Amino acid sequence: MPDVEVVTYWHPAWSQLVDDINRQPEGTHILVIGYSLGANNAVLVANNANYIDSIIALQPSIFTSNTPLTGKVGRMVEIYNPNPWMTFGGMGSQKLVGPNIEYITNNDSHLGAPYDSQFRDLVRSEITRLAAQPAPNAAQTKMPDASPANARHIDDR
Repeated sequence: MPDVEVVTYWHPAWSQLVDDINRQPEGTHILVIGYSLGANNAVLVANNANYIDSIIALQPSIFTSNTPLTGKVGRMVEIYNPNPWMTFGGMGSQKLVGPNIEYITNNDSHLGAPYDSQFRDLVRSEITRLAAQPAPNAAQTKMPDASPANARHIDDR
C-alpha cells in the first residue's frame, strides 16, 4: 500500500512509540496494532499520545494490569478469546476497559491469533480506511495535502 509507513516496537518500548507518535506532523493518521502484551500497552500509548486514529488490540494478556482507556482514540477494536484455557491460561483473554471499544471474540489459540484471516482482514481494512480519509483537522493543517497514514505495531516478542 503506498504512503503507509510501518514500524514495529517491542512491548516494553511503548513510551518510545508515544514519543514518535507525538512527533508526527499534524494531520498524520496513526493506527496502532498491538498483540498480547503489546495490545495491553496500546492502551498506555493511547493514554499518553496526543491522538490516535485507530487501535486494533489482538488478544491482550491477563498477566499485566488492565489500565482503562482514557486517551483520545477515534476507534478501538479488540479481538480476544474469552476462554483463558485456549490461550495458555489467559495470554489472550483480557477484555480491555474503556469507552467505545468494539469487542470481537474468537476461538484462536494465543499463538495462532496473528495468523487469523479475520484479524488480518481487519488490519487491512483499517489501513485502507485511514489512508482514504482526509487528515483530521485538515482545515487547520498547514500542508495542502493529507500526510500519509502510519501504521504502528507493538509486538510482544
